[in-house]
Amino acid sequence: MTRLHSLLPALAALLCIAASPPVAAGDRYYHMGYGMIQVIDGDTDTIVADIPIKGATRDTDVTSDRRFMYVATNRHLVHKVDLAQNRVVSTADVKADGWDRVMFGFVLAQDGATGYGAFMSRRADKGEVFIGKPVVAQFELDTGRILRSVEVPWGIAHLVSVRDAKGIYAFGQDLYKIDTTGADLKVVETVPMFDKGINMLPFWDYAFDNGGIASMNYYTATAMGVMLVDQRTGAIDDIVLKGDPAMAYSVVLAPDRRKAYAVMDDLTEIDLAKKTYLRSVPIAEGTCYGVNVSSDGRKVYVGGGGSTLTVYDAQTLKPIKVLQMASDGMDVRRLRF
Repeated sequence: MTRLHSLLPALAALLCIAASPPVAAGDRYYHMGYGMIQVIDGDTDTIVADIPIKGATRDTDVTSDRRFMYVATNRHLVHKVDLAQNRVVSTADVKADGWDRVMFGFVLAQDGATGYGAFMSRRADKGEVFIGKPVVAQFELDTGRILRSVEVPWGIAHLVSVRDAKGIYAFGQDLYKIDTTGADLKVVETVPMFDKGINMLPFWDYAFDNGGIASMNYYTATAMGVMLVDQRTGAIDDIVLKGDPAMAYSVVLAPDRRKAYAVMDDLTEIDLAKKTYLRSVPIAEGTCYGVNVSSDGRKVYVGGGGSTLTVYDAQTLKPIKVLQMASDGMDVRRLRF
């Protein structure tokens, strides 16, 4: 009887695993909202799962085996999301050692056990406030403990991993290339952007959605540009678009990488090969931050800024469906299973 009793929890766990349906093949979209990530089935364009989280979503990265998504929220928490079960399985807090840290930018390390973040920090001791230097740091994903760091200039907004996370590109006023292969993190190159008149808000890069190409738009005094970073090689392709600049928060590549879609108050289609704008339509639901495109290139998903997700026909740029989401959103990410 005692032996049977001890086996019951294990049997129950196995039954739960067996009862959980595998993720069906196809596109899955993740509406990154406040207090909630909602999963949309790309075939039916319906919400199929709600994933409660703490706070507002920001940066996101996915493990190479597509089993887990890591989501940074509230600028100091990192949630590990099981993509088969659609639930948070653990949460790390980078404030755990007494420092009040604020994280801008997050990417996974190659080892799968650590990540990198750009941090500003402070702590109080006996009424006195100490301000830490801005750093890019590697930390443990299960505990939030900082392992090593390198000082960077103020204002780092976003990180992109390159060459299997052997390098990190830190985007701020300029671009700082960081080597992660030695005992210490080291800034090995600074690429000027500010002196070239480049103004960038690179909060959205869609690297895993784009098949390993990070895409970020920027502005000069006369034009909008699209900066593409190949994560495999670290190569940068800088595309300056002709014509009056379209206003956009983010830009995602079409599957053929010859076109792109950008959003703010309008949904704009871009011809990357000819470096020009094709067409633009106003977004009826208002200002949006996030944009994504189906893996077959037939549909465009626009969301963030408000509590709606609009599905557009890519051929006509006419809305097909508007989904009412649980909260305002910051982004729309896509994975294909």
